[in-house]
Amino acid sequence: MRTLLVIFAAVLVSQLGLAQGGRGRGGGRGPGEAPVPPAEPLKPGFECFAQAVTPEFPMAALQAKVDGTVYAFIQVTPQGTADKIDFQVASSWQDGQKLLTPPVEKALKASKYKPDCGGKTVAVVYRYSLYGEPVAAPKATTRTEGNIVFIESQPESKTGR
Repeated sequence: MRTLLVIFAAVLVSQLGLAQGGRGRGGGRGPGEAPVPPAEPLKPGFECFAQAVTPEFPMAALQAKVDGTVYAFIQVTPQGTADKIDFQVASSWQDGQKLLTPPVEKALKASKYKPDCGGKTVAVVYRYSLYGEPVAAPKATTRTEGNIVFIESQPESKTGR
C-alpha cells in the first residue's frame, strides 16, 4: 500500500511540473529546446484616455434583461482617435453582443485618447449588470477597477441583489 502511495505521489508531482510549463522539475530547458519568449506586456487601458465617454445601458437590453461584459481593443491613431475597434462579448444571453456592443462602440469613438498612445492597442472592459428592477434611464456608475467600468441598471443594494 505504501509503495502505491509513493508511486501515486511521484506521478502527481511529475504531472504538476508538466502543467507548470512542461519542463518538469527545476524548470530548466534541455539541450536543443528553444528559449521561452517573454510574456507579452499588458495592454494599456484607461491611462490612454484623455477624455473617456461612458456608454449607456441600452433600453432594449434593459427591457430584455440582458447583461454581460464587453471587452474592447482599440487601435489609437497618432491624432488621439480610435482607428479600429475589436470586441469580444461574454453574455449568457443570445442577444448580448447585438445589444451591448453598439453603445460601447459609440462611446469609444466619441472618447479622446492621449497622442502618446498613438499606434498602441488599448484594452478596456465594460461590465453591464442588472440589479433589482431595471429602470428607464440608469445612471452609469463611476466605479472602475483597473480597466473595468461598471454600468448598472440600479445601484447595487447594501443587502446584495
